[in-house]
Amino acid sequence: MSGWVVRPVGDTDWDAAAEVWTAAHPHDPFSGPELQHQTLQQTGWGYRHTALVAQAEGHAEVGSGVVGLGILFQNPGMYHPQRFGLELAVRPEQQGQGVGAALWRGLLGQLRGWQALSVRTLAREDHPLASHFLTRRGFVPGKRFFTSALSLNRAHLDETPFVPTEARLTALGVRVRSLAELREAGTPDLPRRLHALMSEVRQDVPRSEPATPLTFEVFEEAVLNDPGLLPGAYLIAEAPGGQWIGQSTLFRSEASLDLLTGLTGVTRDWRGQGVATVLKLHIVRVARALAAATEAEGEVFLRTDNASDNVPMLAINDRFGFVRDPASISWGLEFEPSVPGV
Repeated sequence: MSGWVVRPVGDTDWDAAAEVWTAAHPHDPFSGPELQHQTLQQTGWGYRHTALVAQAEGHAEVGSGVVGLGILFQNPGMYHPQRFGLELAVRPEQQGQGVGAALWRGLLGQLRGWQALSVRTLAREDHPLASHFLTRRGFVPGKRFFTSALSLNRAHLDETPFVPTEARLTALGVRVRSLAELREAGTPDLPRRLHALMSEVRQDVPRSEPATPLTFEVFEEAVLNDPGLLPGAYLIAEAPGGQWIGQSTLFRSEASLDLLTGLTGVTRDWRGQGVATVLKLHIVRVARALAAATEAEGEVFLRTDNASDNVPMLAINDRFGFVRDPASISWGLEFEPSVPGV
């Protein structure tokens, strides 16, 4: 068995690290610049973050022979100074050969140095090694999440089931506007209003840790200035009088033609009236138009993810024909407060 050298990621490692990540997580692709951008954001916001790569022995030069990637980070939307997120990826052909174990030893040392209280990661339930790997290291399974995909190559989407809901909301004066349209119209205080809307609708989204407020700085950099954000597909539901009552967003990675939905949410006073359904309808329309414009040879998908207990949104996705992947499980490891790690 080959030995593995674990070291901090270098500036010229990011493309190789992204290739490893995308090979291990093909439905969640990243490019090298996108991974590096996330690291710079974490540092700029003052959060703790580290990224390690694993190389086969004999490939000591930067960017050569990278077979694994391990990342520790802090989630601005579920922030606690001593609780961390973990991302771990190993090339499929090297899995089961000790790469993940070598990366984890390096990351565990960093967690001890930070006096971490916990670390949490996601792993698909159908992965042949993940549950055994995590269980051996003391992780405990928790909340389940579903990634769902809708093929955008279908010749026709039957909108008949959604027409009455759209017509009813239209009659009430509700309309859907895009970020691009709002910018062109010169909407006053646009970034602040968008931040306020997202802050309101995200409060009740099911998640593995309690939600914490997103600062305006984080919202502006992580959402509005995200290179993958599609302004024509950042949609706002607007009620009569200009009140914003819901939102949905689309992003696209440099590494894939697939489209990824961000947060779809509705203000509490308007929930249960079909606003999320109409937003999803508009998102699907925009996504289909974008997919058609790419003239891709293979299938292009619209992807979304939801907690298994987010029953209303899962039901909406099912109505549109989204197909669920095997669930991803949130695994958590708790440390003793006085002596992190064991």
